[in-house]
Amino acid sequence: MQKIDKTDTLKTILSGRKYTVDYFQREYRWGQKQIEQMLADFQSTFEEFYDPDDHDTPEEVMNYGFYYMGCIICTGGSVKKIIDGQQRLTSLTLLIIYLNNLQKETVKDEDLLVPLDDMIYSKAFSKKSFNIDVADRGTCMQALLQKDETYVPVNESSQNMLDRYQDIEDIFPDELKGEALPYFINWLIEKVLLLEIDTPSDDEAHTIFLTMNDRGLSLNSAEMMKAYIIQQVAEADRIEVNRKWQDNINRIKNASSYDTSGMVNTQDVEFISIWLRAKYANSMRDTKRGAKDEDYELLGDKFHTWVRNNARTAMGLVKPKDYKEFVLTEMTRVTDIYLRMKDYGSELTPGYEEVFYNANRDLSYQTMLAIAAIKNDDTDDIKQKKIQMTAKFVDDFATIRILNFKKVNWNTNKYLLFHVMRDIRNEDCKTIGMVYVRTLRRMDVTVEGITRFSLNRFSGRYMLHILARFTSYVNVLMGNPSHFEEYVDRKRQGNTYDIEHILPDKYEDYEDSFTDYEDFESTRNQIGNLILLTRDKNRSYQAMKYSEKVQKYAGDNILAQALNDTAYTNNPKFLTVANEYGFHAIPDFSKQSIADRAETYLRMASDIWNPDAIKEIAGGWADDDEKDFFKNEKGREFTVGYAERSWPDALKYGFLSANLGGSGKSIYNVQVGDTVYCHIAGHGFVGIGECTSAAMPMKSFKVMVDGTSTPVADAPWQSEESKEKLDPNKEVFIGVAWKKYVTDINDGYWEKGMTTVPLVAYMLNDKTTHQKVRDHFGYTDSTD
Repeated sequence: MQKIDKTDTLKTILSGRKYTVDYFQREYRWGQKQIEQMLADFQSTFEEFYDPDDHDTPEEVMNYGFYYMGCIICTGGSVKKIIDGQQRLTSLTLLIIYLNNLQKETVKDEDLLVPLDDMIYSKAFSKKSFNIDVADRGTCMQALLQKDETYVPVNESSQNMLDRYQDIEDIFPDELKGEALPYFINWLIEKVLLLEIDTPSDDEAHTIFLTMNDRGLSLNSAEMMKAYIIQQVAEADRIEVNRKWQDNINRIKNASSYDTSGMVNTQDVEFISIWLRAKYANSMRDTKRGAKDEDYELLGDKFHTWVRNNARTAMGLVKPKDYKEFVLTEMTRVTDIYLRMKDYGSELTPGYEEVFYNANRDLSYQTMLAIAAIKNDDTDDIKQKKIQMTAKFVDDFATIRILNFKKVNWNTNKYLLFHVMRDIRNEDCKTIGMVYVRTLRRMDVTVEGITRFSLNRFSGRYMLHILARFTSYVNVLMGNPSHFEEYVDRKRQGNTYDIEHILPDKYEDYEDSFTDYEDFESTRNQIGNLILLTRDKNRSYQAMKYSEKVQKYAGDNILAQALNDTAYTNNPKFLTVANEYGFHAIPDFSKQSIADRAETYLRMASDIWNPDAIKEIAGGWADDDEKDFFKNEKGREFTVGYAERSWPDALKYGFLSANLGGSGKSIYNVQVGDTVYCHIAGHGFVGIGECTSAAMPMKSFKVMVDGTSTPVADAPWQSEESKEKLDPNKEVFIGVAWKKYVTDINDGYWEKGMTTVPLVAYMLNDKTTHQKVRDHFGYTDSTD
């Protein structure tokens, strides 16, 4: 867009000016949703002009287009009182602080650093004062500017500012970092526009504010769409359709009891946008320069125009009765699902726990995926399954990424999740399940990341949730109440829960276990050293040595109790869990103890976030069904290491296997239809095959013996000794149809220059190794 007359750039609005907010004004209350929308809008507009493959200097930004953020209303004077617009100005200031910190850390060329300090604060007589000068927020602003991770908020606005700053850290797109960062910062401060309305007095400012908000408001997109839809309905049906539309919208608004101040969209606009994107968006804007908005973007808060243009061709609305049923049937049933997801997200409900877990981490896209999956004529049983599968998918997907320090917000993952949404739209349970499971199996990270997961600025907002999941999981396995809601509720009355470091912060007492102080500090923050404790106990135990604390733990939650030998006495319910996952008393806690506890957490995580649960909810499917469904999807190529196991039996029965310890979990990434290159260390490549069944536990894997399907553990092996060495609780198998192979591993193929990685299953960026193996064995994709 061109510059709107009378508007000012963000740089002009914030640089060298002072603003304040009256004490009676509302608190700062933007949520993650508003931050994510703001950043998405900025990224989308910026990328219309920025070409990552063709840029020279930031001066090019002078020719980029503008982005208009609306108007702010202030009183005049040397210090302006913000009557309307403090939510946006505060959020923009938080973004400027983040960008200022980011560029100082990452931009090496000082000439590319963009001066931002003047937009944040000014100095007089060596005293710093912030440009948005609100007394009870200054300490928070200072802490963010200095990246003080010890800062503890003391009021609602400061807490929310800290949360939103962390959102910006988590959500800020990777595409705008690196070389793009100076360009983006210049665009933000020079091309984002605001219209500032200054008045001589508070009374006049409030009058303008009320006039703009109470009188002559234009219809929003939801109301304009409603007018269009009802206009297409037969006149005799309009009253009924209008009544049903309004009833649905009232149900949506009545369910939104939270304070909506500062919200970008009203609830009706937000709901309809989610509905239409879930059901009708078939395209999404590309990231390349000059790309135009597609269905997904056009079905944002201006969806009424898209509906007018696409009602017949994309929505199947042709006759008046189609428009009538669109409201009476589809809108009503989508409203039911939307409210159902909101209910499950606000209260832990048996059977729908994952919906609550996702809501606890603001993973709101689970609702859009659920709406996409559920058809208008689905039975209640089918709806239940689809909601459960969807919530489980989102929980698995997000948790696995979190455990590997990867962002989980929609904007970061939108291309993958959008394709998933299209693939599951109005499909049956089996198809949806296959899409979800395959997507999870094809992630570039696994749950194994938990062994390296530690407490830092990124994970801090998730660690309490993860520890609460483990604690509640064991509670439930023991037949006790979950208590998850209690563990994660930081706003409840009374004693809330905090993260407890098992090993005290006393390096001198434990230095024999660590290389140096840095090793001690980093290891202390690893998940194996963390549990939950109530706030009072967490603080009272801090000064204690482990030998003292472990005695106190005997009266706390089960993961704390598990450190003390009393947990293993007369406690049969826990002993069953302990034996399965490797819990044991630890009288002396060391660096190795932390690693051992992390392995215990990994074993639990492998069960909690196991995609096979989705397959079970869907009712299961045959490997041939999956292969047929994905027949047009090109399989991937994996090297699979197969050390210290029986190769003749792998050939005889058609399988490969791995132990879940170490990198063994990576075998789960191999899917039906993928090509497998079997490598045995010290011998080279011994065979090429096609995966015929995805990874499953040894006890579930079956082979054919004399025409009878038989558990592999019960089948006769050429090397019974090799079979006996396998741990049936940890060994997982994939089925393989061998195409080319050698029967003797000593005939394996290897030559200098080929590549392997010390993992069980992995893909290679360098394709030459696999090409050499194919050439050596004379293998082509069409080989029988």
